[in-house]
Amino acid sequence: MAALLNSVPMRWPSGPLEIAKRQKTEGFTPQARQVLDYWHTPPRSTSSRGNPVNCLVVSWAAGLAEDAEQQRTIRPLVDAARQRNLAVLGWVDGQSDGKAAIAAAQAAGLTAVAVQGFSGKSEFPVIPWGDRAHAPWNTAAPVLPVTDNVWPGVQGRSNTVTAAPTALPWLDSNGWYIRLAKARTQAQVWVLFRSAGKGEVVPARSYPLAVCDAETAGGRWVISLDDTLRAGLAEKDATAGATWKTVTDTVSFFDKHREWKSYRSLGVVGVISDFSGENYDFSGEILNLSSRRDVLSRVLWNLGRGVPDLAGLKAAVWADSAQPTPQVRASLLNFVQQGGLLATGPKWGTEGTSAPGVHPRFDVRTLGKGRIASAKEALGDPWSFVADVQTLLSHANDVAKLFNATASGGFHYTASPDGKRALLQLLSYSAGRTTSNATAWTRHKYRSARVWTIDGAQPTPVEVAACEDGERSITCRRYHRI
Repeated sequence: MAALLNSVPMRWPSGPLEIAKRQKTEGFTPQARQVLDYWHTPPRSTSSRGNPVNCLVVSWAAGLAEDAEQQRTIRPLVDAARQRNLAVLGWVDGQSDGKAAIAAAQAAGLTAVAVQGFSGKSEFPVIPWGDRAHAPWNTAAPVLPVTDNVWPGVQGRSNTVTAAPTALPWLDSNGWYIRLAKARTQAQVWVLFRSAGKGEVVPARSYPLAVCDAETAGGRWVISLDDTLRAGLAEKDATAGATWKTVTDTVSFFDKHREWKSYRSLGVVGVISDFSGENYDFSGEILNLSSRRDVLSRVLWNLGRGVPDLAGLKAAVWADSAQPTPQVRASLLNFVQQGGLLATGPKWGTEGTSAPGVHPRFDVRTLGKGRIASAKEALGDPWSFVADVQTLLSHANDVAKLFNATASGGFHYTASPDGKRALLQLLSYSAGRTTSNATAWTRHKYRSARVWTIDGAQPTPVEVAACEDGERSITCRRYHRI
């Protein structure tokens, strides 16, 4: 399975099995059927020549009558892919017979198969996969495919934009989940999502944005093209070809900077949770909405073994419904005594000295050099909770700020393992001009700075100016807005 590590995967729906599944859905047209037939024959597999895609994720089994015909007719395509040193991963879903699908994949010469929730033993490589809430975290495979993700962007790709309860446009992003997953598994995180279907055409700019949404968070998108784009590529349409080039250029950009995925978060707010059941819903949404507010956070899994690493944090969030173990509780209280802020639900306790009137929705108590902020009522609105934590912590504890540009949800600040280099990534989800001025401030001091853009061959030096208070700001005169 080593061939899958650091590979660039592409979903390759084709053949009788995909036709059988798709023809039951609304909006399936004769043209869509033709596309699925077209991409099922060997010559079409050469369409990825000259680009970084080196792994085809093909439909293999779904517990349908068409499984056998799919596996028989796809063999020429598999053989052609292997001749070009492409990995072929067979996707198994539905009510499939896992053992039969694995045996058939081995006989057909596939690289591996992906089976939902697989936990057994097999002489043939098997990649367990799951949806967001049931990811097989203990996988020993080099990659972890996760489904039920969202197509990144501001909801409503037309002139109509969906507003969230926060009164801001609602942003769909997978970055928060990828960071959650990376804090739990050593495997490379693959996120799977595709367009909504029903004849929807994905705008050209949405494809590189989908790549960036995953890559800036340290994951990888399993590239999935809509029917219209796949049809255009089959017809060698120039517009479709240009769109495809933006995808491959974007993937290639991040592959040239693969070391960035080893960088560690410089976030100062730690979200501690076991991320299971209702805790997954609430604490996961805290991570999601923290990104929306450009709150740089770190994911701290509470697995009941040891205590979370609180070093470098200014605030810790405990929003789980159950109380922590005595060991974890003692660690959090020590964190507060050393000057940290702890934000919790209403059942935490009464340690410390009450400081009345500090916040209308929290009982704020001082303990040692720090504070405990316990919600006065049951936690119900994660957006308000995140906003309150940001207020209680104050911007005086920020380690990075962005001015003159919008990167809400796409603002990542990380450092190399040795701490000598830092990376500030800005990703805008909004449409508009392709370039913009931006000023970024960092609390850490750096001698020099460069800006990389996806469409730039080389990095460009940028101005580093000292602030009046002795801190430094980095002024980026141009950054790439996807």
